[in-house]
Amino acid sequence: MITAIYLAAGKSSRMGEHKLSLTLGQNTIGNAALSELLAASFIDYSLVIVQPDDTLDWISLENKNQLFGKKGEIIRCKEADLGQSYSLKAGFAAAVERKSDKILVCLADQPFVTANMLSKLVKINLKPPEEYVASMYNGVIMPPILFHPNVYENIKPLKGDWGARKLLNNGALQGKKIEFSEEIYFIDIDTKSDYEKALARREQDENICRNVSNFSRDT
Repeated sequence: MITAIYLAAGKSSRMGEHKLSLTLGQNTIGNAALSELLAASFIDYSLVIVQPDDTLDWISLENKNQLFGKKGEIIRCKEADLGQSYSLKAGFAAAVERKSDKILVCLADQPFVTANMLSKLVKINLKPPEEYVASMYNGVIMPPILFHPNVYENIKPLKGDWGARKLLNNGALQGKKIEFSEEIYFIDIDTKSDYEKALARREQDENICRNVSNFSRDT
């Protein structure tokens, strides 16, 4: 069973407002990649980690129905303000309790992640002593990252904003890496400038799709 941990408990301090609720086309930043997770047949269950007081207004009604149904659940992390590591530990604890075979860690502020991209990660077999399959862009490890549940023992001691990448970068874990050429997957939105660039990138991609569609009809 593959369980996804969707880290959505950040304070958005650099944005100055709750960034996951900001619109991105017909969607919100936070709901975009969540929709991909919930629609993916290879993801059995999704754990969405949020702040205790999150109103969840950034999640669509359709996705809420799935999260309060059989496809996943919302976990309100009481220690989220202490750093990302606490959200990560809350997610891992729940995933391990569900006896997950693989755990996929995703960030809610990476709205351009797709199910197709995620499928390339989860299809990789983890053979001992391998404990993870990481995404890479330009030689840099980036989320999403697939983990073996045994990694939970390494996750438990993490403090503050240290995420799982610390364990990969310092060599504490062994695993595989997949280099992706598509920059868009790894765009994360932390600031107003990031948001403006993401809006421009989305509009650019939509224009390309429209032009291709029009060309196909004309030929």
